[in-house]
Amino acid sequence: MIRTRGELLAEGIPASTINDRCRRGVYTRLLPGTLCLGTPTSLDNCQAVIAWQPRAVLSHRTAAWLHGFLVDEPALIEATIPIDADRATPTWLKLYRRRLPPEWIDERYDLPLTCAALTVFDCTTVLPHREADALIDHQVGRRISGRALLDICDSHLHGSCTIRKQLREAAIHAASEPERLFARAMTRRGIRLLCNHPIGPYRCDFVDERSRTIIEIDGREYHSDSATFRRDRRRQNALLLDDWLVLRYAAADVLESIDSCADEAAAVIKRRRR
Repeated sequence: MIRTRGELLAEGIPASTINDRCRRGVYTRLLPGTLCLGTPTSLDNCQAVIAWQPRAVLSHRTAAWLHGFLVDEPALIEATIPIDADRATPTWLKLYRRRLPPEWIDERYDLPLTCAALTVFDCTTVLPHREADALIDHQVGRRISGRALLDICDSHLHGSCTIRKQLREAAIHAASEPERLFARAMTRRGIRLLCNHPIGPYRCDFVDERSRTIIEIDGREYHSDSATFRRDRRRQNALLLDDWLVLRYAAADVLESIDSCADEAAAVIKRRRR
């Protein structure tokens, strides 16, 4: 539980008692005039920031965690404060200074935080590249719209060019992690494939209609039993007889050697498009 020193004094707790409880670890000082009654959690740290800076808005990876976009509790709490604010911070807190329009502010757990679209936007500027890719792919079209991100880009915030590039390369329809990585790798090579696209009675992982090429990313289920194996062979024969080229990559190979798989597939597609 987060309490300010002023609140404790107003409740009749003497300053000497507050100081003694801090020394004994009953209270934990988190920020100037802001105490936690007990061992603080990440949520306690978030509440402490708002108690200390009432105009602050939780943002970036902290907002992503509160929105449910990121699973792990953040070791670093991030918040945005007005441009005219200036505060020194402990090592567990990072503050960003900028103006936030009201429509960019949301609320979770009675805490102010950036809206979903701005949260994803901000995270692409601080997350490692692969983690930012995954965040875009998993959230766009599900929790946020690409249009909402583009609207933020129109505000010319730092990172707008990165977001536009991310949206061009996004693999939002991929059914698995290997497929997501493969789709992005192909887009970076100038080839945008149809994901989980139907060809006759069959649904294929990736399709390039211009070159009549199908690409399948096979997991272990394709070798799990004889019935699956036989059904898959009938499916592949039907596609080949209909003049489709079928390229197949093991999911493990995609995860371990994505560039080799994507280079080969891109070369085949470009050759067949001529």
